[in-house]
Amino acid sequence: MNQSFDDERRWLQKALTRDIPLGGAMDLTVARLGEDGIVLELPLAANVNDKGTAFGGALASAMILAGWSLPRLLIRRAGLRAELVIGRCEIRFTRPVAGPFQAFCPWPDAADCERFVRRLGRTGRASLVLAPEIRVGKEVAASLSAKYAALGSTGSPS
Repeated sequence: MNQSFDDERRWLQKALTRDIPLGGAMDLTVARLGEDGIVLELPLAANVNDKGTAFGGALASAMILAGWSLPRLLIRRAGLRAELVIGRCEIRFTRPVAGPFQAFCPWPDAADCERFVRRLGRTGRASLVLAPEIRVGKEVAASLSAKYAALGSTGSPS
């Protein structure tokens, strides 16, 4: 992993577990950040339901947080200041998760990333559609289609 991604991984770990207390309660770890995307690792114990499998809300939250991380990094890299929210999402659960799991989100196309940053800088508003998923080993257990919206503000970047 290059130094830049390693620094950003540490920054995201803090943002996802301290600034967003839910991430800390879920015991998530930013396992990998690179050119292919982000991987969050989560244990079953902190995310279990009454059936002994991962709670659907925990799976949804893990995917939402994995997706949130990428536009958050784009905003930070561009030196912009903006609030980032999820505008809409659709979740598909395809199999129960009975052990530790990963939330993976690939980077969108470079052109989409550039358009997001350019529009946010120009108009103070931008959106990005992402497709995080839950993986157990090589199997996909859940997928999310989500639109993240950035709403610009004034002041120094976070």
